[in-house]
Amino acid sequence: MARRITPAALAKAADLNRIWVNKAVERGFVNTDALDGEDVIVLRVFALADQIVWPGERRSRSAPRDVAIWQSVVVGATRDALTDPGLGPDTLLWLMPNDVRTSRTMAEALVILTEIGPLCAVRIPIGAWVNELPEGFELPTIPTPPNAGRP
Repeated sequence: MARRITPAALAKAADLNRIWVNKAVERGFVNTDALDGEDVIVLRVFALADQIVWPGERRSRSAPRDVAIWQSVVVGATRDALTDPGLGPDTLLWLMPNDVRTSRTMAEALVILTEIGPLCAVRIPIGAWVNELPEGFELPTIPTPPNAGRP
């Protein structure tokens, strides 16, 4: 029987302060009743994305903020990427002021780099982060579709 992951253990696995778990729970991004390895990555991405101030945007770090729609999109894109059968060590999440994209290979990353050109973007190595998950925080297995690999 798998052990239950606590919010404190989640914060430690994500190498973040417990405050980030509380913020993620308050905003509905994490459910403390069913924590797993996916939540470690989501928490890390959320903490990073929450601190981004895009060029031309002004805000005080100490001012309380409402949940930005952009943060919800980032968390959703992270969960989608983590459940994608194409998830691998080269999977990257690209955060831009008006877009969130995922690349699964270096070739896809180069296409995104070419498309965004000089625009500001934050690249998050979620595939590498998955490989760094501590024991007991593995991602749930993704079932293989019945016709996978057949012509």
